[in-house]
Amino acid sequence: MGDNIFDIITDYSVNEGINKILLEDEEYAEIQKEIDEHIEKCEKLGLTKEQRLAVDRLVSAHTASGACCGRMAYRKGFHDCVTLLREMGLIRAA
Repeated sequence: MGDNIFDIITDYSVNEGINKILLEDEEYAEIQKEIDEHIEKCEKLGLTKEQRLAVDRLVSAHTASGACCGRMAYRKGFHDCVTLLREMGLIRAA
């Protein structure tokens, strides 16, 4: 990301500001519980170090993809909000 204010706000909101909200969200807690159950199942499989590493890399790639989608969705929502405020005459273009 760049050093412009929009990138700084997006980075903070997606990476840090959301943590408090997630920790209080019931759906997120349920998903975390499901993840823990899957971790337990994987640990019982007796995978080799190489197999565990392959699974970890796959999960990491999916996580990175989800994080990218989250950032893009946040930016799109922010942009849509600004567009709406302009159309309502509450803010003007610079």
